[in-house]
Amino acid sequence: MSDANPQAARLQEVREKNSAKQANNGLDADELKRSTAPVFPLEVFPAAVQQMIKDADERMHYGIEFTACSLLFAAASAIGNSCVVEMNPDWQEGVTLWLVLVGHPGTGKGHALKRTLKAIDQQDAQRYTVYLEDIQTYKKALAQYQREKKNNPDARVEEPQSPILKKTILSDTTPEKMARVHADNQRGICLHVDELAGWLQTFNRYNTGNTQKTFNSSWSRQAIVIDRVHSGSIRIEVPCILVGGTIQPKILPELMAESRGNDGFTHRLLFCYPTSTARPWNRDEIDQSLFTEWDHAMKRLLDMPYEIGEHFVPTVLRFTPDARTLLHDWQSILVQDRNREKRSYIKGVSAKIEQYAIRLSLIMQLIRYAYREDNKNKVGVEAVGAAIKLAEYFKKSHLQIYDEIDSHSPLDELDEVKQAVYDALPEEFKRSEAIPIADSKGMKERTADRFIKDRRYFRKKSQGVYAKLL
Repeated sequence: MSDANPQAARLQEVREKNSAKQANNGLDADELKRSTAPVFPLEVFPAAVQQMIKDADERMHYGIEFTACSLLFAAASAIGNSCVVEMNPDWQEGVTLWLVLVGHPGTGKGHALKRTLKAIDQQDAQRYTVYLEDIQTYKKALAQYQREKKNNPDARVEEPQSPILKKTILSDTTPEKMARVHADNQRGICLHVDELAGWLQTFNRYNTGNTQKTFNSSWSRQAIVIDRVHSGSIRIEVPCILVGGTIQPKILPELMAESRGNDGFTHRLLFCYPTSTARPWNRDEIDQSLFTEWDHAMKRLLDMPYEIGEHFVPTVLRFTPDARTLLHDWQSILVQDRNREKRSYIKGVSAKIEQYAIRLSLIMQLIRYAYREDNKNKVGVEAVGAAIKLAEYFKKSHLQIYDEIDSHSPLDELDEVKQAVYDALPEEFKRSEAIPIADSKGMKERTADRFIKDRRYFRKKSQGVYAKLL
């Protein structure tokens, strides 16, 4: 078609690529190299954590990768803004992670994330109990204040302040509510979204551009200012908003839509997409103490100080000389690879991964501290070595996702009848031509009308005239 748009041309290339793959038993040369998912470097964790991950997989079917990545997210959520690592006097990094666990239903991805966050959830529950008690006390004090003001308007009586609920874990929330909760808990918050598709729908409900921009700013530790809340302006000087959740493979194209990558939003995502399948329930009784040591470690992280009176003072860690050299050497190699890369999207992922390596270094150092294998005075070479392995794992996982979506065609989703109708239709056709063709393939007229109006497959050129997109 002479007037085919760029999208149509790109999708046509995908179609041709898919045909070539089918001729090669479903795999092209690049996919043959990527036939196995990246292997999570389990050795980065202390021995006790490694054993716990293996036990959770064997007894509870949580999955090695899902549990390991969930542990990183949970530890980062417990640390929050309490600690930062210094690259130079003007550059400090925190622990903000955006984690996406990809898997089919029944593969244990959601269970692992929920269980590793249990210590934080229990802290939130305890705070809520105290909050309810404080509310009752506040109501009594407010009633007393109002009586005194009524009886003696000139009396100097201090009005009681409403208590504040401080919490860390949020799920379904508006951007304004999220900012309000974060303002009340400067240490940081984590959005635990069981299905990340819901997170994307939040973007659609509340001005996609602004919401996405706010999240991008928070990831980069830039101040967030929101002026459209009823209670007045909110300013969070150093945001720490972690995002972790699950998603099914079929939703990935929506998450990775081109519009989301234009400003680097999707570059910031850490993917865990192992080759996993659903397994039968374990018939044996589960040892409830499996995660006890982890819960103690999380408690130690949660107990790290941050608020000193009315001030927020993070602990600043610095790299040991050997750790700094190792990190810089790795980053130099990464930059060389990035400069050779032709695809701008991959360049963006690489740039964020090198930043993540710094953050993961801090997280791994503090996990070692929580398991009493190291201190929290500096970031050592062991933590940096672990972070580099993790960064490489997440980079490969992201490229795996990118390549799968890039080679995906909506035609793959068609059933046999729709595929037959699509193939039989000319590149450009009228509705009056499409209906008989559809009927010959066993498709009813009403279904055919809906099909040719599907914008994933066809473009309406004029009244009653359509063209194929793929």
